[in-house]
Amino acid sequence: MGDSKALPRRKFLQAGAALLYATSMPGVVQAAPALHTPKNLRALRNSLHGRLILPGEMGYAMAAAPNNARYADILPRAVAMCADAHDVQLCLRWAADHREKFAVRSGGHNYAGFSTTTGLLIDVKAMNKVWYDLDKNRGYILAGASNQNMADAFSGTNFAIPSGRCPTVGASGLVLGGGWGFSATHAGLTCDSLVRTEIVLANGQQVSADAQGPHRDLFWALRGGGGGNFGINTAFSFDLHEVKDDVTIFNIVWPGEKQIELLTLLQEIQSRYATQISTRTKAYPDAPGAFPRREQLQVTTLGQFFGPLDKALEALAPALKLVKPIKQDIRQMRYWQARDYLITDDPNGMYDLRSSYVAEALPPQALETMLSYMMKWPGGSLLPENMGILFAIGGKVREVATDATAYVHRNANYIFEMECAWAPIDKPDVMRRQQAWLTEYFEAMQPYMLPQSYVNFPSRELPNWARAYYGSNLERLKRVKRQYDPANLFSFAQSIPNV
Repeated sequence: MGDSKALPRRKFLQAGAALLYATSMPGVVQAAPALHTPKNLRALRNSLHGRLILPGEMGYAMAAAPNNARYADILPRAVAMCADAHDVQLCLRWAADHREKFAVRSGGHNYAGFSTTTGLLIDVKAMNKVWYDLDKNRGYILAGASNQNMADAFSGTNFAIPSGRCPTVGASGLVLGGGWGFSATHAGLTCDSLVRTEIVLANGQQVSADAQGPHRDLFWALRGGGGGNFGINTAFSFDLHEVKDDVTIFNIVWPGEKQIELLTLLQEIQSRYATQISTRTKAYPDAPGAFPRREQLQVTTLGQFFGPLDKALEALAPALKLVKPIKQDIRQMRYWQARDYLITDDPNGMYDLRSSYVAEALPPQALETMLSYMMKWPGGSLLPENMGILFAIGGKVREVATDATAYVHRNANYIFEMECAWAPIDKPDVMRRQQAWLTEYFEAMQPYMLPQSYVNFPSRELPNWARAYYGSNLERLKRVKRQYDPANLFSFAQSIPNV
């Protein structure tokens, strides 16, 4: 979801669109325009079912702030807190009519800052209803629902939608980019469970897209084609997955010894139990500070095993025997308990990152390169916990063809992600050194990576970003873009091109 350029006036195709700005629309409570409301925003403010928030008004600072504080100084002219699809349509027409830039936001976690703008911020966060119909095996969410909203709705049941780890991430961005989580290797990506979505198009129409209907090409594109490229999604319907069986969580930390052997072994375990286990494995220093020594680089793995404790211990035994852990938490629990155990809110604050994909596993020479760059960390006030992470994304995800959905990365076992982060106390030179380190580190790892990157981990510095995000599916995505957004209304720094 990103910052889009406004275009000349256009006629909406949806019946009744001419009434969008009528101040006497049935059922709309009219608010008297504030004295300071700019004239060209008054009609929009009066017609919204939700709320238009201007700078200086209560709630503006909170509504305007993105997750990545690097972009917190990009302040919207106004924030439209949409209550429903009607509000989304109003905002799109206003932006087009007034040639105003806009961005679309659900959770606000776009790492590259594409969900903020100096124009109109169209925020669907208030549209966060989640419900289900177990007889139909269907789960339904509105576009503002977060991972936590979904968990709250389903935690009393034996059913789930495979979703992400961070509770505040918007489900819209998650599913539109693919959707990694700790259930992916076992149940597939979030987008693999999607069966229908409602979307407001550039021409103002709201349509339903699914795999059989007239908008099946659009539905294909929306499963991995990224948010904010084709329209504004307002609702989603998913197949549910049964989760009544217990799982086993594990959180293990090893001291800074035999790192290459441990990391190799943990990848072998993931491969051996490809659909039963899901891991996030990494190395990181045991304390903040520049240029950590080799013996400071701990190895850790966090995840869940879809099975009982004894089977999980059997799977993890080789790694537990190789080096004695300094922390070992391995427990059997219900699925929803495990979900709560595994959640995290990172990254947060000010950060930058890169991501690639690993086809099978990182060989020893790649792991040696990774560790050598960790020892080159230039320093900062924060503990660099996410210097090199392997997110397991094989298993069930690989059982789907690369062209079955827009998510093309079906030929990989891992997302490899690296980050740098800094705090307000850090001087600008600290940030510059960290970003230079990140760029050099990313380039050094490329010989061991697929030329691919996860669109939900976007980077403004990523070379050849369109090919990296979409690979062999890029040309088809361009065709869908031309069909549904011919004038390129939804345009930002890394939006899918229509040429």
